[in-house]
Amino acid sequence: DFRDIEKDYDNFNYFIALSDVKVAKEVDKWKVKEDINDKAGDGFIGFIHQVLYDEYLKNHPEPEEVEYYLCGPPLMLQAALKMLDELGVPDENIAFDDFGS
Repeated sequence: DFRDIEKDYDNFNYFIALSDVKVAKEVDKWKVKEDINDKAGDGFIGFIHQVLYDEYLKNHPEPEEVEYYLCGPPLMLQAALKMLDELGVPDENIAFDDFGS
């Protein structure tokens, strides 16, 4: 479970982002996080690449030095890879699994 990994490793954070506002509102007791420091919130609403950028990378001093692991459907990966490329992240810092292949 990712929550267990998060507890065991200070340098690992796990955030949920639901792209469908309707689904998020239907999830029992779902509370949208105000920001990444909000311990009471359950997660964010939006596409994961945009949430990652808005909540973490746009204020990160060196996003190109971070190691990324992405997994998901092809369109999600394309959007995330485009964003990381625009931030100057080198290919060797990105690993991914394509769930559509």
